Amino acid sequence: MRRAGFTAAATTALTLAAAGQGWATASSGDVTASWGDRTRIQVTWTDRNSLHNGTLAVADQTCDDTSVYATLTVRTGSGATLSLGDRHNTRGCGTTADFRDIRAIDANGIRSLTLTLCRRAAGAADHCETRYFSTNPHFGSDTRQQVSGIRGSLRP
Repeated sequence: MRRAGFTAAATTALTLAAAGQGWATASSGDVTASWGDRTRIQVTWTDRNSLHNGTLAVADQTCDDTSVYATLTVRTGSGATLSLGDRHNTRGCGTTADFRDIRAIDANGIRSLTLTLCRRAAGAADHCETRYFSTNPHFGSDTRQQVSGIRGSLRP
């Protein structure tokens, strides 16, 4: 059975960085493609130049003998679009492929992360839908100023 439409839910929460210095921001999203396959992503934006601790689950829910995969790309501070690669689920009907340690670092900064969900199409171009977009909340901001404003007692 095919589903018409999609569901995309994204949440963002501030969390204290693991090292106890500054703030990190977690971003996550659930995406259902119009044909029914699903993916879930979660990443942590640590600063202007990086994201880390990313996890991705790619679920084949259509049971149509067609593999499904997710493509991740980042837009850098210089405007370049860089691929973080494809993550494939080729195990078939009702399975989920989990991927951990998704990360990206760029000296020019990272503006955003995009996830595109695709399925193979025999004899034609793959069918793809871009359903998730996350902007880096640290890009273009001075983290020291943010922490100073929140804490009130810190000086840059």
